[in-house]
Amino acid sequence: MSLDLGTTTHAIAALFLFLLIAAQLRVWSQGTSSFVLLGATCVTFVWVVLLILQQDIPVAVFYVIPIVEVVKNLSWFALLLSILGIRKLFFARFRDNRDYRELLGVTIICLGVPIALLCYIVYRLTATDTLLFFPQFGGRPVQVGFLMVAIVGLALLEQVIRNTRYHHVWHLKFLCISLGVLFAYDVFLYSNAQFFNRVQCTFWEARGGVTALMVPLIAISVLRTRQLPIQLNISRRLVFHTGVLMAAGIYLLLMASVGFYIRNVPGEWGVAFQIMFWVISLTMLLLLMFSGKLRSVVKGYINRHLFSSKFDYREEWLRISNTLSRVSPDETLPERAILALADIVESPGGALWLTSNDYHYDQVAHVEMEWFQDSSLTRRDYLIEYLSGINQMAVYNDPELGPDPKQLPEWLKQTRKVWLIVPLLLHERLLGFVLLKEPRVEFDLTWEDFDLMKAAGQQAASYLAQMVASDALSEVRQFSAFNQVSAFVVHDIKTLNSQLSLLVRNAEKHKTNPSFIEDMIKTTQHAVSKMDVLLKHFRNEANSVASGSDQPLDLVSLVRSVVAAQSDRKPVPQFSGGPQRITILANGAELASSIGHLIRNAQDASAEDSLVEVKVDVSGESARVIVRDSGSGMTQEFINTRLFKPFDSTKGLTGMGIGVFQCRATVRRLDGDLTVVSQPGEGTTFTISLPLYQED
Repeated sequence: MSLDLGTTTHAIAALFLFLLIAAQLRVWSQGTSSFVLLGATCVTFVWVVLLILQQDIPVAVFYVIPIVEVVKNLSWFALLLSILGIRKLFFARFRDNRDYRELLGVTIICLGVPIALLCYIVYRLTATDTLLFFPQFGGRPVQVGFLMVAIVGLALLEQVIRNTRYHHVWHLKFLCISLGVLFAYDVFLYSNAQFFNRVQCTFWEARGGVTALMVPLIAISVLRTRQLPIQLNISRRLVFHTGVLMAAGIYLLLMASVGFYIRNVPGEWGVAFQIMFWVISLTMLLLLMFSGKLRSVVKGYINRHLFSSKFDYREEWLRISNTLSRVSPDETLPERAILALADIVESPGGALWLTSNDYHYDQVAHVEMEWFQDSSLTRRDYLIEYLSGINQMAVYNDPELGPDPKQLPEWLKQTRKVWLIVPLLLHERLLGFVLLKEPRVEFDLTWEDFDLMKAAGQQAASYLAQMVASDALSEVRQFSAFNQVSAFVVHDIKTLNSQLSLLVRNAEKHKTNPSFIEDMIKTTQHAVSKMDVLLKHFRNEANSVASGSDQPLDLVSLVRSVVAAQSDRKPVPQFSGGPQRITILANGAELASSIGHLIRNAQDASAEDSLVEVKVDVSGESARVIVRDSGSGMTQEFINTRLFKPFDSTKGLTGMGIGVFQCRATVRRLDGDLTVVSQPGEGTTFTISLPLYQED
């Protein structure tokens, strides 16, 4: 193997790709990387290795190089289509009728062009035995095909960038820039080949260097899958874009000057170095243009030195209104509310807590943050009391402008990079609050930030209050429909009762008649089948429904009786009690039904030989009932978004989706709470907390 320019650049690219594959294998094994990205990287590595060996292997092996290059392009197309949402074409639960046809058309075009080229290459190889990369040997149509593939790649990349959610750009921008440079270089390479009727050797050999330079950007994407100013009466947007344009022009002039001197390097290395230098320069320019941190720095500098006020309030208010009111299948209103507030202070994201009953506050959304376990708060917690008493945002790490850190909940103390806490107040009522992450750049808070954030929080609160009211109305309608279904069920039960009553009345008279006996058996079988269907949907234990007011009762005895009633199913629940007697105020039958439902769910989620534990104890001024299983577990996102949502069941036709919702509603009616801690594959722990009964 001779050590020339092409071999050297492709060898460097192969080394970088090998290291990237090793890094992806480690990340992918942890479930945090894309299998499609790993496959595309592997195919690219094979393609680069073939180009290294092209001078030392038989000519017949060269015929596979065009095929491997097409497969390489197809693998990168597949990655971009997966980002764009190709799964919508195959899985109905991801499908949206508004963009289904457009996505199908993009997929057919993007995959059809390289597949057609692949079929043509295979035909030429089998029918004419052509050296496909050389126009003088009949490969000109193939090079046109590769040019078309590169153009389609750029078009697909534009679709990905244009349809990527704003807070996901940080994860994808380096991957998009690197693929854009590779596709753009292919356009240049094959366009030049068409113009001169041959592939320029220098450009072909420099291709390996360009590939090597783009690999680190792909690696970054893998790791990311974290004085008085002068008053001018001009637009901030105009100043910003004009400044960026001037900076880009100065940058290109400097790079052109450096490239002029590099051009004087003798030999083929000079031309190659000039090409790679221009690729690096343009790539760096794209990186700077897409840098959110740099954009924040420029905006802050312009606002401080060119304008008397920090914000253009007209544009800010229009942006906030547009963010809150836009309709997107990929974003919920709580997520948009977080983004509307975060963009004001250049924060990358945050998390939102809401209340539906003015007492309990639960996390409902996050952007560039996480779902927090056991993060539910009540009106009696210090943080809620503090936020209810202020009318502006709080600075988390500032003892003068923020809450007392010693009295904050433990999950918040352990959260990193929390910066601001924005209360969502509506008519002096605390609807919720937003935690915002630290900004991309150093951000000086002024009275303008506090005032604008206060107004934006009230605007977001009005939208969220409408959403909460709409959800509550929807639940009422669903329960109304449920009651109507119950009425039909009662009618069916009455019909069955009439049939059975008729049989009983005539049994004594016709008990010796074989025809009557046969009809009686058929009628009874029909009644049993009908009742089985009804019981699948309305299955309750004998003590699950009862009426009456709340009375003092012994929680230990109640839980012990519920465990005994559920011991006929496997796994058999194991009871462990604390004090001999724990007195609470509740409706015994109603609370027993709730506890029994949690135990049945734990049994359903666990294998027959696993453990379901039920424990009763006292913590502070609250009595606790803990139901712990070792079943399949749940993700925190499922807990926050679906577990307590009525009529959303994972049990198919055998579940109505109101059990856990009803349990929490029952417990919260007693001024208690139901919390959940779970991890996939590690089981689930439900904890019911109820206030102790204090006798007068």
